[in-house]
Amino acid sequence: METKSSQKKFLNRIRIPSLIGSILFHLCIFLLVLFCFRLFPEPPTAPGDRLASGGIVLKKDSGDKEVYVDGNNNEFAENSPNIAENNATIPALEKMLDGNLSETDLSRNLPETIGMRAASQQTANIFSVPNSGNTKIGGNQFPALGTGTGGAKTLRIFGTEGTGNSFVFVFDRSGSMSEYAERPIRAAKTELIQCINSLENLYRFNIIFYNENYLAWQQNRKMAEATDQNKEAAKRFVEGITPVGGTRHLEPLLEAVKHRPDVIFFLTDGDENDALSAGQLDKIGRDNSHRSQINVIQFSFGANHESHFLQKFAANNRGQYSYVNIIDL
Repeated sequence: METKSSQKKFLNRIRIPSLIGSILFHLCIFLLVLFCFRLFPEPPTAPGDRLASGGIVLKKDSGDKEVYVDGNNNEFAENSPNIAENNATIPALEKMLDGNLSETDLSRNLPETIGMRAASQQTANIFSVPNSGNTKIGGNQFPALGTGTGGAKTLRIFGTEGTGNSFVFVFDRSGSMSEYAERPIRAAKTELIQCINSLENLYRFNIIFYNENYLAWQQNRKMAEATDQNKEAAKRFVEGITPVGGTRHLEPLLEAVKHRPDVIFFLTDGDENDALSAGQLDKIGRDNSHRSQINVIQFSFGANHESHFLQKFAANNRGQYSYVNIIDL
């Protein structure tokens, strides 16, 4: 009996510490779980927000109404909260795909990221209209507003006006240009130099003076860029010209159109006695395949001495005609 009593006391001494250990172990587990919940809390939501769930919804046409079903062909109620929320987005998405998305659709119906991307794309489409590169009217480039980089330049010589990026000046240097105290040649040189000074680097030009023959500043039908260095060289060429000889229009004009410039300024004191024949006019017109505008300036003494052949020549080449009375120079 004493032995059994001793064994019972011994077992009781073992059970008590084991129970305490079990309680402490479970308490530690509980505290660990509680700590994890506090370490990774559920993301906060604004008042009234709901957690969203995703899935695949299919739209079916059923008679005169649209029906939405899930992957198991279970029909959703029309007033289902999930369907009601998506009903506004689906038409907007369809509009976006069709290219008919309005600002209202973007701001009211689409999710924020989709709306922003669609708006950005529509803005890009508006401002990325391709440039056709065909801005010519009557064979000449339509002038840009101003003469900035890439824009066409408008030059004015004795009342005629031409717009483009390349120019050839064909000026008469016959002996008659030195008459009246050299007023004609001095006025022609002054006007030409002013035009040269107005050109910026992106424009190209050449100068041809003629009598019975012609003399080009740039040989081999080349046009020089309007750099400061080239403009100074061109002005020295102009200043060195002296009037002499007779008048022959055809060859210098054929040389000018073969440059294929946008505008040709043709200045002469010739009249009907130096007129080009019908065949010569046709020859220039055929060679002018680039359809350069040819402006004609006629110098003469007194009023009402306009040359009909020069007027016709300008009109046939989409150009302007101007008559200058030498007395007014």
